[in-house]
Amino acid sequence: MVVYSFTILKSKYKKIHKGEILQAAVNKSDLRITQIVKKAGYSRSSYYHHIGNEELSYEILEAYGRAMKYDFTEDLPEMSKYLIEDSSEAYTLLTLDEAIKQRDYWKDKYYALLEKYHLLIEERITAPGKKK
Repeated sequence: MVVYSFTILKSKYKKIHKGEILQAAVNKSDLRITQIVKKAGYSRSSYYHHIGNEELSYEILEAYGRAMKYDFTEDLPEMSKYLIEDSSEAYTLLTLDEAIKQRDYWKDKYYALLEKYHLLIEERITAPGKKK
């Protein structure tokens, strides 16, 4: 008969509640919860489920991190680094005069194209002997 003896070792590391880390990051953010969850691709009710989840996946944390430009790898060093991209940086703010010029440019371009289209339709209707 073989008897095994096991010693229960206590971990010196405290269990990290990833949902609470998410909640703390959202509370620090300047954005509203509704904005953050929309950018992350979740619903508000999902967010409340996520902050209650102790074992929240890194993929979900990454989605929230990208949405609010927060680096969770500082709180969770075992999480792999990800790039925080801002798709809104592709757009530049215009002055009122620049915006009006841009609007007028596209309006004129649209009207010119619309006029060409009407002329083409008129030619097709008035052309003798041509069938569709």
